[in-house]
Amino acid sequence: MPTCQNCKRKWSWFDSIKKLLTFRKRMKCNHCREIQYQSTSSRNTTSLLVLLPISTIPFSVMFDLSPISVLLLGLTLMLVALFVMPLLLKLTDKEEPLW
Repeated sequence: MPTCQNCKRKWSWFDSIKKLLTFRKRMKCNHCREIQYQSTSSRNTTSLLVLLPISTIPFSVMFDLSPISVLLLGLTLMLVALFVMPLLLKLTDKEEPLW
C-alpha cells in the first residue's frame, strides 16, 4: 500500500483506489493533507496494467472465442487490474516527469 512521504502513514486500499480513479496528478493525503504525486515508475506500471483487458482482443481472434466470453474475460481482467492498482501505487512529494 502507498505511504505518504510527509507523515509516513499508509493509505488504505479504498483511499488509494478513490484517489487513482479521480485521474488527477495531485493527491491529498487524508492524514496530513499534504499534496502527494504518483511516482513515475508507478504511473508506468499502472498504465501497463490498464492495457491488460485490451489484450483479450488478439486472444479472441486466435482462439475464435464468442463475444460473450470475450466480454466476460475483459471484465474479469478489468476488475483484477482495478484491485491490483492500489497495491502498485507509490507516492512522492515532488511531481516527477513521465519519462
